Amino acid sequence: MKKVIGRKRFICGGIALVLVAAMAFAVLSPIPAAMAIRFAFREGNAVPPENYEDIASRVEAFKNLRYPSAYKDNLADIYVPKGKEGPFPVVLWIHGGAFVGGDKRDVEIYATALAAEGIAVVCMNYRRAPEAKYPVPVIQTEEAYCWLADIADTYAFDMARFALAGDSAGAHIAAQFAAIQSNAVYAREMGFEQAVPLETLRAVLLFCGPFDVAKIGKFSHPLFSFFMKRAAWAYMGVSEWEEPHLSQMTIANHITKDFPSAFITDGNRMSFEEHGRELAEALEAKGVAVETYFVSLETDEIAHEYQFIMNTEAGKESFQKVVWFLKRQADF
Repeated sequence: MKKVIGRKRFICGGIALVLVAAMAFAVLSPIPAAMAIRFAFREGNAVPPENYEDIASRVEAFKNLRYPSAYKDNLADIYVPKGKEGPFPVVLWIHGGAFVGGDKRDVEIYATALAAEGIAVVCMNYRRAPEAKYPVPVIQTEEAYCWLADIADTYAFDMARFALAGDSAGAHIAAQFAAIQSNAVYAREMGFEQAVPLETLRAVLLFCGPFDVAKIGKFSHPLFSFFMKRAAWAYMGVSEWEEPHLSQMTIANHITKDFPSAFITDGNRMSFEEHGRELAEALEAKGVAVETYFVSLETDEIAHEYQFIMNTEAGKESFQKVVWFLKRQADF
């Protein structure tokens, strides 16, 4: 009997030690939280519009094309209008996922709907944290752009009408890349060339993005704050990431009057609405053309990444505004 009790105590003690070690690892490393976020993002949340079959029939897709990169996960999907003559204006889309998760396939439905409007859409993957650290996704955005310029004739791209787009973390990457192209001082600080001729960068579409780094982990929900702080730690590579990266990664610090016309939107629940509204105000103060889509909580409750749920009123209205913005403001 004593041997059985001793064995049980040994097993329980071992389990307790494992749990303590796991908890310590979760506190002392961003990897457990990053992997949990990646798992949560594995399926995406997109819902197609009611007439999606008809929309998809008007689009041709080329999947898993490899763009030249110094880093892994350098694949992209291209969506172009079917049966139409180009050249087509081009949107390069950077997916979200808190810098640690997500995939280009999450954008497939939205990209298909945009392509049906006569726009070529390229959705890129990039090396995510913690395997790659900041600013690798920004570097890969430049690599993907250079690839698009090289293959423009093959896919009938009009690179003189080019736009950037991103959702969630991808919106931050897209906005940062746009700031690099439109601010020579910032480009030098980041160690980047200005790869995109400024007159060709017609617009940037920013969906549900965290643009103010100081506020990334400041939410009323403590669990959400915990995971956002760990995602930032994984991306930036240091636990005290505010000090080395706060100023450089906060988009409003680096915008100029030459920043491209911007469409900015966000949900109003568990998202970054304050970031989007403040960035829109900062851009307008610089004289940049800005179009926004925000919905008050009194009108409707709209979640993070709502734009991909395309059978809702907010999803439909937002998409129509995006198309109108591109065609009116960016000559798409």
